[in-house]
Amino acid sequence: MNPIMPRRVKTSELTMINPVWIDIAANPEEFTQIKEIEAFQDVVFLWVLREDGKVIVGIEEPWRFPEAFDPSLHDTLEKMKEYFEENKKFFERDGSGGHPTLAAWFADDGRSSCYAGAAYIGGELKFNKISGKWELSNKSGRFGRIDEIKEATVTLEEVTEKMTEAANIIGESVGLEVILDIYPK
Repeated sequence: MNPIMPRRVKTSELTMINPVWIDIAANPEEFTQIKEIEAFQDVVFLWVLREDGKVIVGIEEPWRFPEAFDPSLHDTLEKMKEYFEENKKFFERDGSGGHPTLAAWFADDGRSSCYAGAAYIGGELKFNKISGKWELSNKSGRFGRIDEIKEATVTLEEVTEKMTEAANIIGESVGLEVILDIYPK
């Protein structure tokens, strides 16, 4: 299975990076802090397995979950919300940052790189309160590969292999027990 560019990119995503962009293997402590906060059990995280094999995790609209962040960040979250609400009309449907904002690359000095966008697969990572486990799904309109499974241009086995790779990276980096939730059902 080859990496793909997103099927579409929202206008809002052309000029932004995901505000909670975390390279899970390089900076596991950022997510380790998050998983310890019970309020984050209600957050749906986005994830991608980029072309370089890195798993990047983020939140599409972090201002919707202020209780999950330190109070010192609440003003920043409110400013982000105001900015995106203000620009909704310009940004077509919304001003949020979906999966394409996670596929961005950075140079070693931290500056954004002109190389960006490709990922093997992406989806959602969320806590299932019933099972007590984190679920990794391929629910993404841009990187989920759901249409390609239906069209038989990729196989369920290929998708499962890449999702297992992502789940293993997440599990080994931050100590989560991750189970797969693969679409289509």
